[in-house]
Amino acid sequence: MTLQIRAEPGQEARAGEIDRDLQAHGYRHLGAPLVLEVGADGLSLIREEGRRELRLHLDFATGRQGYRLAHSGRQREGLIRAMGNIPRDSHVVDATAGLGRDTLLLAAHGFRVDAWERHPVVYLLLADALQRAAHDEALAPIVERITLHAGLAAPGTLSTPPVAAVFDPMFPERAKRAAVKKDMQLTQALMEGDPDPEPETTLQTLRNAATRRVVVKRPLHAPALGPDTPQGSVRGKSVRFDVYAPTAQS
Repeated sequence: MTLQIRAEPGQEARAGEIDRDLQAHGYRHLGAPLVLEVGADGLSLIREEGRRELRLHLDFATGRQGYRLAHSGRQREGLIRAMGNIPRDSHVVDATAGLGRDTLLLAAHGFRVDAWERHPVVYLLLADALQRAAHDEALAPIVERITLHAGLAAPGTLSTPPVAAVFDPMFPERAKRAAVKKDMQLTQALMEGDPDPEPETTLQTLRNAATRRVVVKRPLHAPALGPDTPQGSVRGKSVRFDVYAPTAQS
């Protein structure tokens, strides 16, 4: 199976740079055939199925995420409630940035966010979207609070420990329910054959690093992650946010 890098006219140099960078890092796509299109308006991930085309183009200014930021009461968001009384402008970690929705929500609330994304193509999509968002007048102050890193979360490399960390491991039961969503279909196709590392190990790494709490997003009726019982949970319609104490406090 392949990931084709395709350039719109005038974007050949950037497409070549992306292709060389992925090859230099030894990236191999093992799932369904996909296209990473390099256009004047940014990167798009495409799955072509005959005449049907699924396209994922992250746009934080006008896309679905932009609508969420503009129309939601951020205090009512489950993730923000799970952060408790942690002051705005606190330093937090998003261990699994993905398509950036929770990362952007945390930054919009006022947190300073170090975010990691381990999959190189998802990282490219998110970095491209954040770069474009930085030129949007309303989003620029939010994006300034985000530092995006490639690879597995490594909070121990930060100069100061984070106050809190957020972790959203991908679980098959949730992915199956969300399969009707275009972005989930495409990201699942992209990550096929490249499973997440052991989530319990990541949770322990975050609990060792954070000074006040770690928040784990879980399917609503799934068991808790790891051997320890969460301190509490914030429940939504389809997911919940389990709150864990740092290792030093447990």
